[in-house]
Amino acid sequence: MIRSIGERPGRNAWLEVDTGALRRNARRLQKIVQPARILPMIKADAYGLGAVAVADALAPVDPYAFGVATVGEGMALRAAGVTERIVVFSPSRADDVVTLIEHRLEPVVLSPASMQRFADEALAAALSLPVHLEVDTGMGRAGLSWEGVDRWSEAAAAVMKEGSLTLESTFSHFHSADSDDAATRGQLARFEGAVEALLALGVNPGLLHVANSPAALADPSYHLNLVRPGLYLFGGGRKVVGGEHSPPEPVVRVCARVLEVRDLPEGATVSYGATFVTTRASRLATLGIGYADGFPHGASNRAGVLLDGRRVPIRGAVCMDLTVVDVTGVDGVRPGSVATLLGREGDEEITLHELAEAAGAIEYEVLTGLGAGLPRVIVDRGRTEMETLTHVE
Repeated sequence: MIRSIGERPGRNAWLEVDTGALRRNARRLQKIVQPARILPMIKADAYGLGAVAVADALAPVDPYAFGVATVGEGMALRAAGVTERIVVFSPSRADDVVTLIEHRLEPVVLSPASMQRFADEALAAALSLPVHLEVDTGMGRAGLSWEGVDRWSEAAAAVMKEGSLTLESTFSHFHSADSDDAATRGQLARFEGAVEALLALGVNPGLLHVANSPAALADPSYHLNLVRPGLYLFGGGRKVVGGEHSPPEPVVRVCARVLEVRDLPEGATVSYGATFVTTRASRLATLGIGYADGFPHGASNRAGVLLDGRRVPIRGAVCMDLTVVDVTGVDGVRPGSVATLLGREGDEEITLHELAEAAGAIEYEVLTGLGAGLPRVIVDRGRTEMETLTHVE
């Protein structure tokens, strides 16, 4: 069934999203962090997997809300019928305020001035607007600085007392939760100090959240009221998952058809720059995928793919539309055969971490870089491996 999708006319490569695995990852994480709830981050089109499909798949898990980066992302979800709460985490422009209100999007406030702007618009619309307050504890890119809490907390308290805003949550963002526990704990302490300052002024900070996927798995002290998972839900971050926690199930599979199989003699050069020279008589297969599809050029001569359940190496530079692999000794490879460049095939798997490391990239970069031109195929696999397939153009 999978192969028939790959063999559609004009389709040489595609990306599968296993929504069954996605939901199981979410439920597993929800169990780990309970009684805290999850706020899945589906910005950047759900890390490139398709935000609408991901939101629909995660709705049965009953998330607190979905997180996006921009007003436009939130509007697209609303237009597709997503009804859950949506929090816009990046700073919003002054002219976004009315649009946020119209589409029931919940903004992040980053200064007393932005709070006042939202308060004035909410008052004019005769409604109470839910907002979320970001405290910068060391990320250095947005939010109210923890060092200036004595200055801004009073101004924030004055705006909140006007009554047109509802502070739904207060949060911060860890910069090194996957690599520096001491720094992460220091950020948590700074955040707690800012929350105490708000409470001292009679401001209810609402729900508290600081944890991304690595922090949520690292220590329960980071769970607070909400966690904001992203990469773990999509099958990544396995390198930092340890101890009692099992790794996430793979969610993404990238496939490509073999377009040509050819035999080359010893000493033949392969692909741009002739960065690979055969050291023996070799059988090479050309796959219909390249860096224009988001398969990283950095994987040239470093990564491998799965064909008929066996690992075979990439030979030469990844091209714009094509990639060459060495199938010497692998029987049965012919035009139309399907290779797996990321994900599981039988008992073998190329993990997101493995591909990212081979390409000299980070896992987030590999996922979000997968080209929009790759058709998305929704694959809902249950534990019995029963499949439902929907082709997404």
